[in-house]
Amino acid sequence: MPPIPKDKDFETSDEVTRKYKEILLSNGVTDEISEVIVKSAGLKGEGFASVSKYVTIKFQNPSVKPLNLFVKAHSSNAAHTEMLTEAKLFEKESRFYMEYIPAAKEFCKSKGCEGLVDMFPKCYYGDEHMIVFENLVVEKGYELLDKKELQDLEAIRFAIINLAKHHAISYALIQEMGGPENFFKRFPNLDFEVYTQPTARTMMDPMIENAIDTNLKILQKNKSVPDSDELIAFLNAHVGKAYDQILDLIKCRPEQEKLLVLGHGDYWTNNMMFLKNKETNQIIGHMAIDLQVTRYNSPGLDLSQYFFTSVRPEVRRNHLYEILGRYFDTLKSTALKLGHPIDLTFEELHTIYRRKMKLGFWFAISVATGAGFDAFKDIDVNEIGELKNFSIEMDKAVQKWMVANPGKVVESISVLRDLVNEYKMLSIE
Repeated sequence: MPPIPKDKDFETSDEVTRKYKEILLSNGVTDEISEVIVKSAGLKGEGFASVSKYVTIKFQNPSVKPLNLFVKAHSSNAAHTEMLTEAKLFEKESRFYMEYIPAAKEFCKSKGCEGLVDMFPKCYYGDEHMIVFENLVVEKGYELLDKKELQDLEAIRFAIINLAKHHAISYALIQEMGGPENFFKRFPNLDFEVYTQPTARTMMDPMIENAIDTNLKILQKNKSVPDSDELIAFLNAHVGKAYDQILDLIKCRPEQEKLLVLGHGDYWTNNMMFLKNKETNQIIGHMAIDLQVTRYNSPGLDLSQYFFTSVRPEVRRNHLYEILGRYFDTLKSTALKLGHPIDLTFEELHTIYRRKMKLGFWFAISVATGAGFDAFKDIDVNEIGELKNFSIEMDKAVQKWMVANPGKVVESISVLRDLVNEYKMLSIE
């Protein structure tokens, strides 16, 4: 199948139809197309790495059910496209779905574990410009959970099991292929580290620094609050250093790590979807999405990011051993089924998490304290022009939030205090 041109190259409905006809033919769908309807997914402010579209394909045969697709593509923002290219985001996700997933499925099937790779959506096509998925919402009824509400034990059970399965499958396949060198020769750039790229720092460093600065301003205006001086001292000690700490944390050091896997890289509630029973509202299914930041590294990075960005704090603190235990059991049993058992104790897993929890901690400071998610919801990175404008827009949003939410400003101090105390109690530097 020839490469698919960028969306901007399509100006007529005939060209759009041709594009999707080629994609469907490559997936064995031969029914004649009568109409292709493309519209914006309306996800402004929800993603840094793409613009999203809903595509409905209708067929000439009325008995054939229309096919609903979800498409991720570059925006018209040149700076944004430059970032995506430098970070290899589309290339990585396309390779993950179009090359790694089929290989993983075949590997699992060869071990008598067919259907084990069931935590990712079907991908119809992918290249460096666009990726075409099944529309999980329309086709199967999946939904995103409210990222502000965070996940309870019911949701966590599904998310942590699938993360463990993904880690175990990747570990076993890498071992089956003779190690990481052979694996990444076949699947190049799946271990490419996005965070070390200049454009990533341009966006993420200011995000974290803005969060630190916001919390410092809140604390300085509320110095009568218990522990305010200690919190101010803690944050001041990390001003200008947090992103470098993250870079040091994610540097892959095989000689020091007990376990290395192909991680998701951005495992949090906005990058997973859940299926609920319509009658009971109970969760019955889970899918992981947005595999643009995969990395070969410690599983503790995925665990840390997920726990601190997606799990309710009281659940994380009160049920940490239970959640880690479910992950541990699934990781070990899955790898064993695939013929490559993992030599790891639960105590070692707990230590891995503690050594990597700083990653999740800084993300939590960015999204769970101060303005948090409220500062992101109206920022569309596809419309901000140069990436350096992101920090400017973030600061504007934070200042606006502080003025409009004096009650939440004070409440956020308690959230910050609990986070810092949790970090000091568990983290192994």
